[in-house]
Amino acid sequence: SGGGITFILRSVVYQTLVLLSQSEIMKRSILDSVYAPLRGRQELEENVGIYLEDNYEQISVPVPHFGGSDPADIIHDFHRGLTAYHDIALDKCYVIELNTTIVMPPRNLWELLVNVKKGTYLPQTYIIQEEMFVTGRVHNMRQLGPFIYRLCNGKDTYRLKRRARRRINKREVANCHRIRHFENTFVVETVICDGV
Repeated sequence: SGGGITFILRSVVYQTLVLLSQSEIMKRSILDSVYAPLRGRQELEENVGIYLEDNYEQISVPVPHFGGSDPADIIHDFHRGLTAYHDIALDKCYVIELNTTIVMPPRNLWELLVNVKKGTYLPQTYIIQEEMFVTGRVHNMRQLGPFIYRLCNGKDTYRLKRRARRRINKREVANCHRIRHFENTFVVETVICDGV
């Protein structure tokens, strides 16, 4: 397996938008140096919307400047206890139970980002990988709540389950897609595999 990945906060651009509910949107760039040959420096960039009144977060990860990760829109709905990933490259949605051990609640994430912006806190230098596989199709989109419905309506939408074992076998790798995002004090790499 390759070397470690170090993520360093490079810049934070902050702006406040007044939407239907009070929300804050931050744009952050995280620079990482990969200790693997020929990889060099890579950048992870995303936009984050934190909706305190509605208790959800929306993360938009644009096309990365490097390979190995898909662009995506992500919603963490703390009221419904669900996370949705819209893989933009595939134009498919994936829904799973919200992992509260990895995803910070909106107020905590907001406080973290304020501290990062002030320079009083730097993100940790490790990456957490979570592996998931498709279990079936979602037919009733309304049961997912209004925020995920808005993100995924009209797209092929699938339920996911977390993989208990750590290794993906070689046949499955071709059917897996990676989404890297920052939603805590560390970077998360979500691996979604189509095959069971």
